[in-house]
Amino acid sequence: MNLILLAALALDAGLRPEGPPPLSRPVPLCGTAPCLGLAFQDDGWSKLQAGGETVEVYRDAYGVPHIFAPGAASAFWAEGYTEAQDRWRQMEKFRRAARGEGAELIGRESFASDVDVRRHGYTEEERRKMLEAASPRTREILTAYAAGVNAWLKERGVEARPWGETDCVAIGVAMARRFGEAGDVELQIQEVYSFLEKKLGVEKARQILRDILRDSDPTAPTTLNDHERGGGKEGGFLRPPALRSPACPPKLEERRRKGEGGGTPMEGYADHRRFLDDARRGRDALGWPAYFGSNAWVVAPSKSKSGRAMLYGGPMMGFRAPSICNEIHIEAGDLKVGGMSFPGVPGVMIGFNDRLAWTTTSGGADLVDVYALTLNEKGEYQYKGEWRAFEAIEQEIAIRDEEPVKTRILRSVHGPITGKIDEKNRRAYSLRYSFWMQEHLTIEAVLDMNFAKDVKEFEAAARKIVTSHNFFVADREGNIGFWYCGAHPKRKKEHDPRFPQPGDGSMDWEGILSPDEWPQAVNPKHGFFANWNNKPARSWEPSGFGTIFWGKRIIDDIESRGKLGFDEFQAIARRTAYHSFLFDYFGPFLLEAARGSTAPDAKKAVEALSKWDGQEAEGDPRPVLVERWCQEMMRRVFGPYFDATILANREVQKYLMDPLLYLLLGDKSAVKLNFDWAQGRDLKKLAREAFDETIRAGWGKMAWKSPTVGFGGVFTGVKSKDGRGTFQMTVEMGPDGPRAETLAAPGQSESRESKHFRDQLEMFEKWTYKKFPWKREEMK
Repeated sequence: MNLILLAALALDAGLRPEGPPPLSRPVPLCGTAPCLGLAFQDDGWSKLQAGGETVEVYRDAYGVPHIFAPGAASAFWAEGYTEAQDRWRQMEKFRRAARGEGAELIGRESFASDVDVRRHGYTEEERRKMLEAASPRTREILTAYAAGVNAWLKERGVEARPWGETDCVAIGVAMARRFGEAGDVELQIQEVYSFLEKKLGVEKARQILRDILRDSDPTAPTTLNDHERGGGKEGGFLRPPALRSPACPPKLEERRRKGEGGGTPMEGYADHRRFLDDARRGRDALGWPAYFGSNAWVVAPSKSKSGRAMLYGGPMMGFRAPSICNEIHIEAGDLKVGGMSFPGVPGVMIGFNDRLAWTTTSGGADLVDVYALTLNEKGEYQYKGEWRAFEAIEQEIAIRDEEPVKTRILRSVHGPITGKIDEKNRRAYSLRYSFWMQEHLTIEAVLDMNFAKDVKEFEAAARKIVTSHNFFVADREGNIGFWYCGAHPKRKKEHDPRFPQPGDGSMDWEGILSPDEWPQAVNPKHGFFANWNNKPARSWEPSGFGTIFWGKRIIDDIESRGKLGFDEFQAIARRTAYHSFLFDYFGPFLLEAARGSTAPDAKKAVEALSKWDGQEAEGDPRPVLVERWCQEMMRRVFGPYFDATILANREVQKYLMDPLLYLLLGDKSAVKLNFDWAQGRDLKKLAREAFDETIRAGWGKMAWKSPTVGFGGVFTGVKSKDGRGTFQMTVEMGPDGPRAETLAAPGQSESRESKHFRDQLEMFEKWTYKKFPWKREEMK
């Protein structure tokens, strides 16, 4: 089986942004000496001229621009200008990655990424249509921002294609998909199932897959915190109808005989996976985000010592130099907003204005389905009783220092074809996106949030979002809210979202859920929301979430501390990042195994584990013991069924942890396993043997070492964990507006010659933050 399982169980199938740009001659990243030199502004006050209006810009002690403009147009013009000052090279790479033209910039290394982006994304004409479909205010903002970027390019003498509104659309769509697209794993799951079926037979293969990719777990931690409290209405939330849960994987052998195609493995699947890996490497070379996570928590006045609502946002997008995000503050008329922005897209993605603060995390909802198409000898596909020709789009990919390569993109009524057509079996696989050609609404929604004056206006913005995101808000009146946003498909009862479905029209969706049916709440009775990409609500099934989830630690932390002060509320980020969450679940079983062991260091382990709070610290053996024991247990329990290389992979381990816990819990488990994993073996004996094996090296040789973050290899040895926000923001909303502290390491500037290239690294390592200047009198 080798590495197939890892591919199959990965929830994130990678970036699927857009289509081809209008091609031009190869363009250098920075064509002139000034661009390669000092491309940043000195701290303090300066003035810009935007269309006859004077804009004042204050660069604070960390280089963050605070823009004061007469109107919104000149304000966003200045954002484009200052963002280009700070991040032009990154912006150019981002638009190349988002448009599928990276190879024109960096060469063959990005070719697979370009092909992948164009296959699954949009043409320039389609991006233009999305722009035209956006609200007048959104279009005006994009136009002003692009003009500001171009003004800086002209001033600096940079030889590059002018920035356009559709460049903003391309990056915005790509970011929305990167952190809000989930699904599209059916082919991987199908391949794993086929392997298990050949090895163990149909019934056992079904049982194993149902245990790994579960239909339901009522104890999985939820954002609405109803996993233990049950259902019902709370804080205005109307519980959505439970999603229809498939009874079992489809009868693949019957479909093979009938030739329906839903369960036949993809011919050349290994080549397909290699292509996707090459595409990811190409995106990585362009600095595109590879990490996928995020956490957030928000508390009402009832949980706050100050009597004010507080919100924390920690979008986890990986660590690079420069960071994927930067910071901005804009004031123009009634607009007063600050926080995190993506270079190349105007406005604040995560931040605050003078009335409310907001943040978001990836929702993980399955919004993409794979359909198996049956082809005839002419290459047509069958749909609703007739043969149809694919829509074909001919494009050309420019490659630096090479001749351009022509590519042909095919689409069915469902959407783009993924991978190569299987000529041997006359099969093709098509993707259907619930948000196809609608991502401009997510961009528009975020811009609307910048202008929102209360929770109702914020909710109106959130209801526009079509990609999968959790959104949270806290306002200065003390209200807090949560929405599980996205265009959630209504699938037929017999549709198993884990497997490709027949593309003949019999398994088409029955519509899209109304925003009224989303999990959501305003001012819940328990006084808080906590999320680390966990399940939104107990009734949201099938979700694939299990009992074990790191987000539960945030919930427990908030519930255990009563009212929280600002610093204590902020410190949840570090406490949860450095917590051995597996100990919360497996601690009792590990302790039992240690107590029954005769190993020399068993007593030391029992004594140390019995009084441990789960916090990881330099030199402490306990975090290492817990993790290694869990890994050893997985090897012993699951070893007879999976390759050892697979079991050693951390991504695979995430999917096997829950079945291991359910097995150890036995009759106490809320989830009943389908497969007999123990096969008559004594689990307590296995646990003791796993402990003995783990501790054999000696108690003193298991000292935990703090991990390091390398920021894309630019910095080395920076002690921290990936499990924290790329941007971190804590906001307390009061009558006079926000009190905010932020961190966006390594710094605001992309220029290594700037003092703001790395001036936030020390704070990053120490888990301290900088005050975000908000009032003009603070800017001296």
